[in-house]
Amino acid sequence: MTVEQRLEKIEQQMQFQNQKIQRTNKRLKMALTMMAVVMCAVMTMAATSKKRGDFDIVTARYINLKNDTGDYVVRLRANPNGDGEISTHSAKGNELVVLTTTVDGNGKLTTYHPDGKTLVKLTGTVNGGMIKTYQPNGKELVDLSSNDNGALVYIYNKTGESIAHIGADKRGNGVVGAYNRKGEGQVMKPTP
Repeated sequence: MTVEQRLEKIEQQMQFQNQKIQRTNKRLKMALTMMAVVMCAVMTMAATSKKRGDFDIVTARYINLKNDTGDYVVRLRANPNGDGEISTHSAKGNELVVLTTTVDGNGKLTTYHPDGKTLVKLTGTVNGGMIKTYQPNGKELVDLSSNDNGALVYIYNKTGESIAHIGADKRGNGVVGAYNRKGEGQVMKPTP
């Protein structure tokens, strides 16, 4: 290959690179122009809007999120006590999950069956925490909670009657009880 052929090949490669750069520049100019147009549109809408909005912080008293059919499915608001509350809803409007506080200011999480009946409650209490589970008919199934003596577990049958419990007595010893549907049964305590 002669020097002239090499130079001609280099010139062809440079022309190809220049064409490539020109195409890339055209695309970048187009993208920059579109971005500028979109930014102007956003700024114009923000300036002419009657609502106040900060780009870094959104401040509102109540926020609703809708699904494609216009039904509210998430709500952020203050509960009646003035504490925060987040809730999710089914497309039919029934609550599914609510994260809020109790009257005493402890945290509370509740999940619901699609028909609106409570399924699980998780709540902070003075003595620790409490978890309650429910059947779809609204009757309690299990209650895990605490008192001054320690932990408590209550178990319920399908009709909502307490049939067993486990806990601690005043001395910190374990207590187990089992009952029939009439409330008759036996409580086992450690011997003194």
